Amino acid sequence: MNIPARIFYIDNLRIFLISLVVLHHLSITYGAPGDWYYNESKAGFPEILPLAMFVATNQSFFMGMFFFVSAFFILPSLNRKGTGRFIRERLLRLGVPLLFFYFVLAPLTAFIRSRFISGDPVSLTDYWINQHGVGFGPLWFVEALLIFTLIFLLIKPFKIKIIAPFPGTTRILLTIFLVGLLQFIIRIWLPVGWSMPFTSFQFPFFVQYILLFALGIVAYQNNWLASVSFLKGKNWFIFAQVLIFVGFPLLFVFGGKGERGIDAFMGGFSWQNFAYALWEQLTGFSLIIGLTGLFQKYFNSQNKVTGYLSGSAYGVFVFHAPILVGISAIFVSWQAFPVIKLVALAPVALVLCFLIAGLVKKIPMAGKVF
Repeated sequence: MNIPARIFYIDNLRIFLISLVVLHHLSITYGAPGDWYYNESKAGFPEILPLAMFVATNQSFFMGMFFFVSAFFILPSLNRKGTGRFIRERLLRLGVPLLFFYFVLAPLTAFIRSRFISGDPVSLTDYWINQHGVGFGPLWFVEALLIFTLIFLLIKPFKIKIIAPFPGTTRILLTIFLVGLLQFIIRIWLPVGWSMPFTSFQFPFFVQYILLFALGIVAYQNNWLASVSFLKGKNWFIFAQVLIFVGFPLLFVFGGKGERGIDAFMGGFSWQNFAYALWEQLTGFSLIIGLTGLFQKYFNSQNKVTGYLSGSAYGVFVFHAPILVGISAIFVSWQAFPVIKLVALAPVALVLCFLIAGLVKKIPMAGKVF
């Protein structure tokens, strides 16, 4: 099967998803639950509800959708370039940013936090030379994508091809239930927030990631994206909104968040953990199908601005950590309600991230990497 060199609605989805990544981490900075390089505040109940709703919704689908989209283009890229060239380019495109972030950008991010927020008398040279603060940070996704791709290349010689039409509602719901059940079982021992040392892999989410990567390959083999009509996408998207704006608050309140915190939702053998794991998969799969249908209908074209944003999206993912912490450092003395700071700084963060990523691409040879 041949697909166009550019599928504009997929490019526009990438812009949307990477913007959510930036806003997700900025939200954690200013009150939402989660882990990030700098947490200026933690919101209390009830103001935490909309922030928790936002980050939980993002977490339910955006990284899984990244894996799905990335896997969808593996086979056509392999067929076009050949295995040798594909591996070389993939190592360049994934391996170089991974190492650059680990050894350069991660220490830079930690330095900005320590020097300009905490006020510690530290130097950037010391952070780089002695490798303080090294780590993969948000580039765990690139790390995992590289591993998943290499595993697929080992399997590819067996020429496994799954012939299957786009699944119906019953099969989708069964898949959602099974993924939610497996994630619940994992979270009994490894709660949300747990990550594997060194790799930064958060296994409480990985069942979905592995499945969606595999489904991305199957989707290409069977032309699934063409089967997601506007009507189908709209119905799943509406269902997702009900889950987000009705289901999540009900789960949040009746699960006892106001009195007992979020620990029961994050792990352990509790009905809250099971219910949240199912809500997460229902919402995530609904949004992935829904957004695919809506973007095909309404966002399947590009102009100079969206072309620039699309070309800069990967660079935003790689560079956004030090940029966000830098913005937080600049405004650390601004005494304002955290949610107000979040709303005010969100457009600043997005503009700066895309601007800096675009400038990086103009550096000789950097355009082939970022």
